[in-house]
Amino acid sequence: MSTRRPRYRYIAFRVDGPREFAYEEVLAAFRSEAGRPWLVGFRGSKGLARCTNLSKDLAIRSLRGITAIAGAPVTVTTLGTSGTIRRATAKYLRPA
Repeated sequence: MSTRRPRYRYIAFRVDGPREFAYEEVLAAFRSEAGRPWLVGFRGSKGLARCTNLSKDLAIRSLRGITAIAGAPVTVTTLGTSGTIRRATAKYLRPA
């Protein structure tokens, strides 16, 4: 068993739906997913999820598999992946 700490990846994503969703609504949708990505933050229609480097592909598939949040149909688009919160926020979540 390795004593090294896990290497995290941060996945920036956008939720396209009929309205803006609250953090708690998105968190509830995340809890039902197979990859169990961890919701780091969500504001407006964009958010950041955390996973390990080994489960990154599964987490991305899980995010794209979310079809409804709080009963409303949605489309989740992944914007990109980074190794740090700072870089993911600067590169994918800041307005141009």
